Amino acid sequence: MSDWFSTAIEMQREILRAQKAQIDAAQKMLDAGKQMTALQEAGQKAAEANLAAWQQWAKMWGWK
Repeated sequence: MSDWFSTAIEMQREILRAQKAQIDAAQKMLDAGKQMTALQEAGQKAAEANLAAWQQWAKMWGWK
């Protein structure tokens, strides 16, 4: 009886370890998603700044 109980407890521990690994993996994916969003926002700002610079350059040369 105690052998079955020990096995059941160890199985519960393994399930908890697997669930913690899943949570850790999900957190890493969320963190990567946040970094990707920040990268996209930075790229958008850079594109807008580049456009503004070209517009000013064109205006300086009398282009529309």
